[in-house]
Amino acid sequence: MYFDALTLAAVVDELRATLVGGRVQHVLLPGELSVALEIYAGRRYYLVLSAHPQFARVHLSPVRISRGTDATPPLLLLLRKYVNRGRITAIEQPDLERVLLLSIAKRPLLRNSDDEPELDSDDEDRPDTTSPENETLRCELIVEIMERRSNIVLVGDDNVILAAARHVTPRMSRRPVLPREPYELPPPQSRHDPRQTTAVEMRAAVPDGQPDLARALVSAYRGLSPLAAREVVYRVMGRTIVPTGADLPWEALAGALRQLCQPPWTPHIVIDDGEPVAFAPYELTHLPGARPCPSMSAALDAYYATRERLTAHHQRRDALRERLNAMRERLERQRSALRAELERASDLERLRWEGEMIFAFLHELAPGQDHLEVDGRRIALDPRKSPVECAQDRFRAYEKAKGALAGVPERLRAVELRLAGLDETLALLELAEGYDAIEAIAREAEAEGYLGPETGRTRKRPDRPAPPLRLESSDGLTIYVGRTAQQNEHVTFRLGAPDDLWLHVRGAPGAHVIIKAGQRDVPERTIEEAAALAAYYSSQRASASVEVEIARRRHVRKVRGGPQGLVTYQAERAVRVTPRPPW
Repeated sequence: MYFDALTLAAVVDELRATLVGGRVQHVLLPGELSVALEIYAGRRYYLVLSAHPQFARVHLSPVRISRGTDATPPLLLLLRKYVNRGRITAIEQPDLERVLLLSIAKRPLLRNSDDEPELDSDDEDRPDTTSPENETLRCELIVEIMERRSNIVLVGDDNVILAAARHVTPRMSRRPVLPREPYELPPPQSRHDPRQTTAVEMRAAVPDGQPDLARALVSAYRGLSPLAAREVVYRVMGRTIVPTGADLPWEALAGALRQLCQPPWTPHIVIDDGEPVAFAPYELTHLPGARPCPSMSAALDAYYATRERLTAHHQRRDALRERLNAMRERLERQRSALRAELERASDLERLRWEGEMIFAFLHELAPGQDHLEVDGRRIALDPRKSPVECAQDRFRAYEKAKGALAGVPERLRAVELRLAGLDETLALLELAEGYDAIEAIAREAEAEGYLGPETGRTRKRPDRPAPPLRLESSDGLTIYVGRTAQQNEHVTFRLGAPDDLWLHVRGAPGAHVIIKAGQRDVPERTIEEAAALAAYYSSQRASASVEVEIARRRHVRKVRGGPQGLVTYQAERAVRVTPRPPW
């Protein structure tokens, strides 16, 4: 599918209406050839910039994009310096070109500035302290959408390239893209402007005798993709394959082309067999299954979601989930075997009872008798043996089986605790929002013995574990949310005081949440906010309504012998809430 200049024009109009004046809150690399920006402009927006050779594009994402690589290339370092915490001052598209220019101005941040928001502890959120206090950093982040030649380029205020996702040497192109070299826009196309075309111009630009009018229009006009050309031809001619000739309705064709290439945009996506197969900023009448979309970004996100998973950490999550599920299957088999062993306990009691009954009715048994009836229960006897020998056989079998079952209940409990901890880990893995969070869960899984060390994989271990999520409620109370088993343990038993409120989703794996209450009464609004967070960071996130239990921290106890984060508690009450992400 072709990401053409008209699609980019629709995206640019959307971005101008939403992002200009917004502050870049986070900069990260979802992949080697992609950049994601979290921008606050009245609310949070997530902008995807991709230079993928097949899936290059620009659009807003409805969900937060997270880091997909642990590498820190020069592009990311310079984006942190020049773009992170900067404001978007302009968004431009050279005329009918597939090039986007984001202009960004950044005032150096002071660590104790009263007018700046509190920064997170992530590396990309740290202020730049190397620039003079009176210097404003200005730059342009440029996205070139050109299939295999697509690129993301960071250009300084002096038009010198600072960094690029893909370096292009003079041997590779007459327009090199290298750091410390001046930036040049791609050369403009020497073709007609479809927005200003007339019937006379179109007739002159399209030669006679061509088998495909749509292909001829693509060759004659700038920024026109084959999809757009076929749509123009179909709207006028009722079919997409039309040969050129003097008798064509050139006036209608020119009018249809002008209308197609100008706003207002009407984004559409085409669904075939349940999969999106095409998109456009205009109605696609020549393709069946076309349906409108609320925005161009929504259409692009739906289309590319099935083709490129921008967040490469999904691959890491999938691999880790597969390994954890393999361990879960092994534990399930162990549990089934131990339960089968326990079922033999009923046979033990039967053996002992039968031996006792044979001795009790020994005086009534005749030689060669093959059974004994006691209280309606039949005890089989071996007629070749004496009753005493039959009883002794029962007692020997009883003692042998009793020895074999010694410790089975304890082993079964240990396996069930490991399964409960593993289920908690799997649930938290699904909720992990980024590469670092997934790696933290992987480390904890190894520490708990759910996974062995991965061969051929080296992982840089952090000096200290990642902190739990810390938020402030509408009433000014501090809320802590654990997002891994280790964080759950820390939140509950290190940060939580006996009088604090502890929250957890009823009957499902998920986060431990603490409201720092102290001796104060906690307002209902804060309780509902914390409960919504507990529901959001649980396996019930997708539910419309979730029941969350509330207990005093003093009523929460670790499970003896259990893994980290596994607790028992006595709930004081429960509330039903809708899951809500952090604010």
